[in-house]
Amino acid sequence: MSHERDLSREALRREMRKRRRALSASERALASRHFRSIAVRARLFRSGLRVALYLPYGHEADCRSLIQLARARGCILYVPRILSYRKFAMRFVPHHPNASLRTNRHGIDEPLLGNVAPISIQQLDLVVLPAIAVDARGYRLGSGAGFYDRALQRLRAGRRWRKPKLIALTYDFQRVEHLTSHPWDVPVDAILTDKHLYRIPTDPHESLT
Repeated sequence: MSHERDLSREALRREMRKRRRALSASERALASRHFRSIAVRARLFRSGLRVALYLPYGHEADCRSLIQLARARGCILYVPRILSYRKFAMRFVPHHPNASLRTNRHGIDEPLLGNVAPISIQQLDLVVLPAIAVDARGYRLGSGAGFYDRALQRLRAGRRWRKPKLIALTYDFQRVEHLTSHPWDVPVDAILTDKHLYRIPTDPHESLT
């Protein structure tokens, strides 16, 4: 695990983005295969589950192999779509094979809205989300835009019986010892990396692995 306790959040963002950019295409492709194989062993995706993933941007951990796996397992898939930049409003909308996409102002692909209705986050069973870094307690550092923070706010009350479960998808070097958390932060339930699926213990004395 990396030891970036003393780095500021912005410094940590810069450092992690630099390390992601340094990965070769073959290293990213290998990591994507590992994401899939670990997800298969953990049986993350089952038929009928409502699963939200994301369409990767830049050098984010590529979850397209997970999208393919979840679809093959019979999951109902959703991806983020920004509804309002002014209000930082993001919702999850259905994602179908060969769906028409648009590129938003941040350069991220998202489905055309059309007549597709967003789903409430509480109706999802599992959300796989990107992160710049994640600590041992499940707190994540995002890109700084705040869209995921707003989308997750309704999940702040309680973790043990919360639905959906949240999984941060990162490269293993993006795990850090500690992040300064904010009152509005919602911790993830697990971290899926190219090395392992780390489940976040609800009991602080439990092992992370």
